[in-house]
Amino acid sequence: MERTGCVVVGGGPAGMMLGLLLARAGVPVTVLEKHRDFLRDFRGDTVHASTIRLIDELGLGAGFRRLPQSRLNNVAVPVPGAGLVTLAAFDSLKPPYNYVAMMPQWDFLDFLASAAAAEPTFTLLMETEATGLEFDGGRVTGVRCRSAAGGAEQVLRAGVVVAADGRHSVLRQAAGMRAKEYPVPFDTWWFKIPRHPSEQGEVAGVVPSLGNRDAMIALNRTNYYQMGYLAPKGSDARIREGGLEQFRQRVAALRPDLADRVDSIRSLADLHWLDVRLNRLRRWYIDGFLCIGDAAHAMSPAGGVGINLAIQDAVAAAERLAPDLRRGQVRSSTLAAIQRRRRMPTVVVQTVQRIMHRMVFVPLFAGRLSGDMLAGKGSRASFSIQRMIFFILRHNPVVKRVLPRVIAIGPRPEHAPAFARPLTVAPPTKLGAMTSPTDTAVDTAAARARLLELIKELAVVRGKVILSSGAEADYYIDLRRITLHHEASKLVGQVMLALADDAGIDFECAGGLTMGADPVGTAVMHAAVDAGRTVDAFVVRKAQKSYGMGRQVEGPSVEGRNVLVLEDTSTTGGSALTAVEGVRKAGGNVVAVAVIVDRDTGAKEKIEAETGVPYLFAFGKDELGLD
Repeated sequence: MERTGCVVVGGGPAGMMLGLLLARAGVPVTVLEKHRDFLRDFRGDTVHASTIRLIDELGLGAGFRRLPQSRLNNVAVPVPGAGLVTLAAFDSLKPPYNYVAMMPQWDFLDFLASAAAAEPTFTLLMETEATGLEFDGGRVTGVRCRSAAGGAEQVLRAGVVVAADGRHSVLRQAAGMRAKEYPVPFDTWWFKIPRHPSEQGEVAGVVPSLGNRDAMIALNRTNYYQMGYLAPKGSDARIREGGLEQFRQRVAALRPDLADRVDSIRSLADLHWLDVRLNRLRRWYIDGFLCIGDAAHAMSPAGGVGINLAIQDAVAAAERLAPDLRRGQVRSSTLAAIQRRRRMPTVVVQTVQRIMHRMVFVPLFAGRLSGDMLAGKGSRASFSIQRMIFFILRHNPVVKRVLPRVIAIGPRPEHAPAFARPLTVAPPTKLGAMTSPTDTAVDTAAARARLLELIKELAVVRGKVILSSGAEADYYIDLRRITLHHEASKLVGQVMLALADDAGIDFECAGGLTMGADPVGTAVMHAAVDAGRTVDAFVVRKAQKSYGMGRQVEGPSVEGRNVLVLEDTSTTGGSALTAVEGVRKAGGNVVAVAVIVDRDTGAKEKIEAETGVPYLFAFGKDELGLD
């Protein structure tokens, strides 16, 4: 009976990424994949910007960019009379992460497998199917599996078993876990159409075709199109009863430019039916067992973000599992922390998808929405809501800035753990001139990882303490030991500047309430100068002076300027709220509040509710081992 540290079941994007990261932590990890290779059509092709950034942070960017791929620079829909109308322009994002890469998923998985194979503690078992879980009392202690080569069922024991085996997870069922299902109005049928030699150009985008109660998308392959036909849920039997010729006619009607080759669909057996699901587990884990990706939350194809979300799950899981696996005991509290970390982005994305289903797909498949109607050629009374939303998506400047980020980056993107970064990355305290945007990304990741190490080493003080808010805690985070430290202060500036940039926050001044925020503002100012930018620092007094110039905000004037309010950490949000009030009285436009460490004690909710601006933090307390 074999044993390993972690068994990951499922060699998709989430499973392969988790295996790679844990192997880089020196943890023995085995990934089980039931197929003989990754060469399967009808998988998602997208590698999102936040995943590309992660790959850069892992030191794999050069190899990734050598893979056959093209850039998706926008999301567009065809509107009669207007041509292709762009709804999300990724090139509006900060380069180099201002696009979504399009590549066959098998190339991406082979790439991850090759990177993981370089790690001595990584094992990939192809053609090995998981059949169930092994229990010891109430704890999962391993997985039962069978090789395609035959032989008896075997047991592979592990410190933790992670199910990354998709929406029809065998292990989730074996654990007795049931997901809450949300209604989905459509299914997808995948098939191939040849590409002519004259069409062998680069992918320009993914453009949906809207019909009467159906739709279609096309993804470019080397010598064929991967087509996805969308129709109302439960239509599979009707489509097959209608016969091959009727289906060909539907394809030709949706894509007249491909009508000359629909005969390449030889049989209805060429259609691969995807039963689209949207669901979520209430609890993603039991003792010794964790679900991630579609095994924890099946996503709709709407928005094309499921792969990215699954990869982010894997990163969050690796960062929290590695320390426990090194100690030889994975705690249930660690599994709970992974779910807490990833639940919010999952709920946000699924909520958006459910809205898309109700506002776009339900009317589309009921015959109440089409390209003509979006163009205003249908009944105005019946379709005003969809046209209004379409108008907002096209013309509202806030939406045009936020939507590309939501799709390409996603809510709560994860960064590569410190243990997974290559040792060849230059120390962040000796940053030289950047030769490319990718260098900047790697240096920022290295700076963040080193700063986290210093905070854990220098700033976390354990024991009963009374906080400035009056609350009692069993630990204290003394961030002045960081913001005034000879090495850490520079890292603070670099990390906080990158935090604001990643959130799309444009600001001209940075500072906060004296004295916790003072060195943070100064650090950001110097980091901006190093990056060739101009940011002024300022200080907010706790009360307005009664003498001299009678000012509460000291330093260069903030009047009429965009201001980032800073704090080292926050418990109740009181200091940041005082600073926001002072800045606004001085005529400044507060665009965000940012802290180095969030204690997860309600400051975020309070600040966002009372100020109406986003609250950002570089590190959560779970990253400090305080969860």
